Amino acid sequence: MRTIIVGDIHGCFRELKELLKKMEFREAKDRLISLGDLMDRGKQSYEVFDFFRRRKLKMGDRCILVRGNHEQMLLSCIEDKEALPLWYENGGRETIKSFKGHGDRVKPHKGWFEKNTQFYVEEGNFRCVHAGLVSENLEENDRETFLWDRMALMSNHYQGKLAIVGHTPLHDPVYMDGRGGEAILLDYRVKKRMPRTGIICIDTGCVFKGKLTAMAIEGDGFYLESVACEEGPAGFWQGIFAGKGKGTE
Repeated sequence: MRTIIVGDIHGCFRELKELLKKMEFREAKDRLISLGDLMDRGKQSYEVFDFFRRRKLKMGDRCILVRGNHEQMLLSCIEDKEALPLWYENGGRETIKSFKGHGDRVKPHKGWFEKNTQFYVEEGNFRCVHAGLVSENLEENDRETFLWDRMALMSNHYQGKLAIVGHTPLHDPVYMDGRGGEAILLDYRVKKRMPRTGIICIDTGCVFKGKLTAMAIEGDGFYLESVACEEGPAGFWQGIFAGKGKGTE
């Protein structure tokens, strides 16, 4: 069974549809994993939410949603209105507007997000979290690390089982081998053998006029595909590793 892992979407529904079409996504056969941050900032947060809600119904356990910091901010605001300013500063207003545009509200879906999102995915040869890991033992990492950490990626010292993450917008996907060196830039549409350890980040800043990137895994090999974004506030991150790092060879 092929596994398709999608990076941070942030309401970019057009790009999501185009990317899955480009990858010839098979709803009846493939497994689909979102690394979190389905919504906020982009204009079509409701459409992205509704897409995954429908996929979850049709695919069951083959559709897996990792919880991102933006899903957590949404849930926190429903529980405590004092958390609203942080969410609004990070694109929450756009999500509320998107839901209202479809005659819906966020609050009634609190239970759905709580039930259908999880902090990590553990597989035989890889694991998925939204942001990062401090400890190679998943149980020793706290919720804040799963949702917000960037240091595991930036410091390049994680040497546990291969972790596939989003959260940190980059110019292109990178592999960090855990040895403290430079980022290893990953090519698109090139099949490669899965590393056993380290971190691969596939958040390529779609909502910031970057790209939406997905990773397809079959057996011990993988390849990457992307779709460019045409809308959004350009230049927010510019890619932390833009112009840096080594090639994939």
